[in-house]
Amino acid sequence: MKLSVDVVRINRFDNFPNLIHASSPRYFKNTSDEIEQYDFVGRESFEKKTKHMIQFMETVRIKNNLPFLINQIHSADIFILKNESQTREQVSKVNADAIMTHLSETPIGIFTADCLPVLLYDPKLHVAAAIHAGREGTLQGIVNKSIMAMEREYGCQPQDLVAGLGLGIGGCCYEIDENCLSSFENEIPFESPFVTSKGNGKFLLDLFAVNAQQGMDAGLLPENILRVEECTFCSPMNYFSYRREGTTGRILTFIMLQSRCLLM
Repeated sequence: MKLSVDVVRINRFDNFPNLIHASSPRYFKNTSDEIEQYDFVGRESFEKKTKHMIQFMETVRIKNNLPFLINQIHSADIFILKNESQTREQVSKVNADAIMTHLSETPIGIFTADCLPVLLYDPKLHVAAAIHAGREGTLQGIVNKSIMAMEREYGCQPQDLVAGLGLGIGGCCYEIDENCLSSFENEIPFESPFVTSKGNGKFLLDLFAVNAQQGMDAGLLPENILRVEECTFCSPMNYFSYRREGTTGRILTFIMLQSRCLLM
């Protein structure tokens, strides 16, 4: 597989001129034109983590504006960024797995390394959300709850929303056992496209299919559910995968609303 240093975007999200979004690959070209691996975890140093985040944002032509990131805990908790005076440090201490905002020029994002990043956008009311939908968050209906929160807080109508399912482990590779699968009882049918039996008490769970169905159950239109057609586990040269590697890096996925006045 050929190594790529290109950022990843969700099909058709680029059709909206008033937002910017992207996911980070595993590698990038540094200022010396050398291939370097992103380090958003900061195991080596906080300075390197910050430098790499600046590098990634500048790759998508956003300068001096790092994303607001929450403290992800595999929950269905949602944080609404309404207060322009809140700092990134303050937001980083909030325990939640979804962040949403109406604030322009304010990137919001989440980290993943197999879990599914989900972006929601309301092109009518200009509201966005970034969601960390791992197995636990999916089981707790975090996408459904985020849609309801956008409706409650901003008056968004589910049929107006566009959902982008980003880089995550695919149904081709996400193996779970029978005990884990049983937690989804009454939540999804234990059949394709949600679940595929491998035999010997092992199953493949498709988080893309499950979250897409939960979105439709909450009122999303099928044609407004978009996805990246790649699997993190299948792509060791291009993406981090916790299932494949254990201790590993993180993929940063962000979305940012642009000021409407700049587009008129």
